[in-house]
Amino acid sequence: MKYNVLSTGSSGNCIIVNDYLMLDCGLSYKKIKPYLKNIRVIFIGHIHSDHFNKTTIKQIAFEKPNIKFIVGYYLAVDLLLCGVSKKNIIVLDIKKWYDIGIFKVKLDYLLHDVPNDCIHIEFKDGTKMLYATDTTTIDHIEAKDYDYYFIEANYETDEELDEKIRIAKEKGEFTHLERVKKTHLSQLQALNWLDNNKGAKSQYIFIHQHIEREVKDEN
Repeated sequence: MKYNVLSTGSSGNCIIVNDYLMLDCGLSYKKIKPYLKNIRVIFIGHIHSDHFNKTTIKQIAFEKPNIKFIVGYYLAVDLLLCGVSKKNIIVLDIKKWYDIGIFKVKLDYLLHDVPNDCIHIEFKDGTKMLYATDTTTIDHIEAKDYDYYFIEANYETDEELDEKIRIAKEKGEFTHLERVKKTHLSQLQALNWLDNNKGAKSQYIFIHQHIEREVKDEN
């Protein structure tokens, strides 16, 4: 299996797998256009703009009308409003494997501040992968001995995040990190889960990592 992480994080999420599968579509059309020639299926986990870029999806629906979208039921209407044809929207129930021809797929729910799903995929050669991002926990997800895990690791540990929140409050600064802790997964949580699921030859790729940005005083 080959993959290309075009971007991951609050600035936009998009990963290309085996040239024909796109995981999330949170970038501008200009950035993903070079990869669309072979894309057959796009999975989108939830509505946030860094995963679901409506302007880009509208352009895809117009320029590449045969691309299919795999989503949970809660995104179907949003895709229709972006101009995606109903016949190209594949709405799946969670916890059930589906054979869609080019691979088998299963969705599972994630805990975020909006409805959100992760995706399990089994390719025709038997390779299995999991893609899970924007969630407070994945302890309820089972994915034993998969070949690839694309797992959120937004920050290192709760203790590290708590310290940054404390410092910001002492300085009287606004911080969105309290929301991060409630809606995203730490690296430590991800590693603990991986210890209980990955096999000897499994590979894992941390995604959606938080990047500190300095706020400059311009006064």
